[in-house]
This record gives sequence, structure tokens and C-alpha cells, in this order.
Amino acid sequence: MSWIVRREDGSLRSALYVIVLVVGCSDVFSSAKSVSSAKSRADSSEQAAGLASRPPAEAAAAAASVRPPEAANVLEHPAAFGRFFESLARLEAGQMQDDVRIVQFGDSHTAADIETAVVRQALQARFGDGGRGFVAIGKPWKGYRQDGVRGGMSSGWFSERGKLDHGQFFGDGLYGLAGIGVASNGQSARAWADCTVPANRVELAYLEQPHGGSFDVFIDGTRLGRISTRAKHEGSAYRSFDIAESTAYRVEVRNVGDGNVRIFGVSLDRSQNGVVFDALGINGARVTTCLQWNEPHWVEQLRHRSPSLVVLSYGTNESTNESMSVDTYEGQLVDVLGRIARAVPSASCLLLGPPDRAVPDGTGGWITSSKLLEIIASQKRVAQAAGCAFYDQFQAMGGAGTMATWSTEDPPRAQRDRVHLTRDGYTQLGGLFASDVMRAYDAFRRDRGLAPTSAPLPSATSEP
Repeated sequence: MSWIVRREDGSLRSALYVIVLVVGCSDVFSSAKSVSSAKSRADSSEQAAGLASRPPAEAAAAAASVRPPEAANVLEHPAAFGRFFESLARLEAGQMQDDVRIVQFGDSHTAADIETAVVRQALQARFGDGGRGFVAIGKPWKGYRQDGVRGGMSSGWFSERGKLDHGQFFGDGLYGLAGIGVASNGQSARAWADCTVPANRVELAYLEQPHGGSFDVFIDGTRLGRISTRAKHEGSAYRSFDIAESTAYRVEVRNVGDGNVRIFGVSLDRSQNGVVFDALGINGARVTTCLQWNEPHWVEQLRHRSPSLVVLSYGTNESTNESMSVDTYEGQLVDVLGRIARAVPSASCLLLGPPDRAVPDGTGGWITSSKLLEIIASQKRVAQAAGCAFYDQFQAMGGAGTMATWSTEDPPRAQRDRVHLTRDGYTQLGGLFASDVMRAYDAFRRDRGLAPTSAPLPSATSEP
């Protein structure tokens, strides 16, 4: 993924069409627009009901058999996955010296880490488990939780991610990889993450600063060391600790009280190489949320993480802004992609379109938001121009009217707000996405003349 963004007349739309793609021949392979088969929707509710109770890897395969007929061609421009797929192929061949990392930035759909957990575990089941990845420590907002991780903190810690007041952003923009962190200057204040995922190395990410204080690091109550965050200049810093591999442990930090401390999060890693998938969502976020972060700082964080694939999953919250023009939105999206390209030019990129969102139709019923359709169309245009893949979750779940239908099912696959899905809905959507990505990867292997490395996914006509 590499491009140059240049504005010549000041208009945001014009910026979209002067993206210059620099694509290596290694990224080109023949791509069939349809990466999965379609099946009648008649019995999809009954078939999908059992997906959430299955292991995520099984759910990913089984979800392919409940695809509605409208969902053909949901993965566009799979050739853009070229470098990502090359990394997966080297991983399968035992030639990688590191993990294959995926980072997904998004809104509440990503923050819930239900759909992303299905994708994570499906990919790890095939390519190996490199670790749980990057998560926040403490509780950056009420209700924050991730798959296999539950955070908490005592008084004396507070969330640090800036503030938007009457359309104006206030903050220094130094919030780490995920755009969130916790801060403290209180003595003995504690923040922790209770983990039920395997790891034998933890890496703390934090801010060094002129008036930085110190904090102690504990695993299950055992002190591993003290970290000083005092430095001449503000900047990102990291400290790793090896631990005995376990599937139930607490990572805890305690502020010494000798200055300000800001911690961005912790990476939970394993010694074996595999796939690592970071779900970096923030409730209420829009693509402009990324533009509020200090760019040199975020670039530094993203380079340190060194992902093979960067996913942007926004659009739901933008679809509530009826007054926002297409030009404005596309310009914002291009600006964020430009930042990512400058940070990790060798990474592949994916725009993950939003799921359906229903709004009142004025007669007591519900219809798909027309603004949402504009957002999706914009994302498709930007993805094509920027050399990114695009995955259409709106069509994958069934297209217009699906959210309203799913919310009235028993059991429901969508929540009553007609914006968010239930666990069943997210599980099905994550299974479809994981299945489609792996089908595209298998097509990549065939086109490269590489031997198959796993049993094929079940036919879309088979029962889950």
C-alpha cells in the first residue's frame, strides 16, 4: 500500500482522484470478484442460530452456508491483499521470523470485539496463534472489555483520549496505538487487565515525558520491575517482560506517585509465530477520530506494531450526519489512509464497510438509512482509488432492510436500536468475513502455483 495524496484546487473530492498508486508486481494476481457462493436466505435464521455457540473457527466455516443471495461480490479488489497474503504464505511455510499482525481501527462494532474475535480465532486456527495482541489496561471507558480480557482500575486513574466540545477537539493527541490510554499522578493507584488468553510475554506501551513518574509492573501480584517515564522529550516507549505461559493471569500497574504516568496498553504475545489481530475500536468513533491524534506519535506507534494489514472499519456514526457532504467524507478518509501509508507503506489495507443501520420511515416502520448507502458508496470509490480491498458488510448480512428484520427475530441477530448486532449477528458476520478472506487467500495460492495447505472450507450449500 503506497500512494501520494496531493490537493491542487483545495477541494476534498479532487484529493481523491490525484492519489497515485505505486504497486509492486508482487501485489498483482488475478482476482475473481466473487469469493464465495450464495445460498437461499429462506432458512438462514434457523441455521445462524447455532453459530454463536460454536468455536469461532467452526463458526467462520459454517457461516458460509447461511449467506443470503444478495451477498455475492462482497469482497472487492482482493488483489490489494497481495503483501498480506504473501506474509501468510511465508508463515504457513515456516519462513516468517515474526508474527503476521492485523490492526483494525473502528467504532463500537470493533470495540465490542465479538465479530473481530471470530475472525481472530478463525485465522489463528489455520495459521497459528501468535498471541492476543494489543489491548488497553485499566478501564478507558465504562464497559470496556475485549475477548479474553477484562480491565479495571482504582481511583486515581482516569481515561486519556482528548475531548470533543462543540465541534472542537481539546487534547495533545498522544494516546498510543488505539487512541486511548489511562493516566495517573496518584500514589499507589492501580490499573489492571485480567486475562484468560495464553501469553508468555507482555509489552507495556507508555508515554515518556519531562515530568513523567514511575510505575511498578506486577503479574499475579509478583513485582517484575519498575519503569520510569521521565525523559527530556515526549515520546513513545515500550518495556517487555517474559512470563511463564498461562491462560489465567493479571497484568497490573501501580503508580509510584512521583509524577505523571500515561499508559497506552499492553501487548499479550506468545513465543510461537502466528496471526495477531488487534481490535482497536472506540465507542462513537468516526474516521475523523484518527485525525485528532498527533500524527508523528501515531506513526511511531503504528510502525512499532508493524502490521501486515491495516483495517479501517467506520461509517455507522458518519451515517447519522445528514449534513456532511460526500466531498468532505471522502477527503477525511483519504487523509487517514495517507497517514497509514506514510507510517507503514508495505502494509496491505482494507476498508471494512459498515453493517446495515435502520431508521424510522415515518409510518411506524424501519428502513435502511439513505446516508449509510452514500457512505458505503464513498468507501468503495476511495478503496478503488487508494489500492485497498473493500469488504461490504452491508451486503454480506443481506442488504437493505436486514437490520430491521434481524431485530425482530427470535432470537434476534440485531439489537433493538437497529444499529448494533447481537452476539449471534456479530458471530455470523465475522464468520462470513473470515471465510471470504480465506477463500481469497486460497485463490491467491492457486494463482501463485502454491500447493493447498488446508482442507477446503465447506460448500455454501452444505448445512452448518
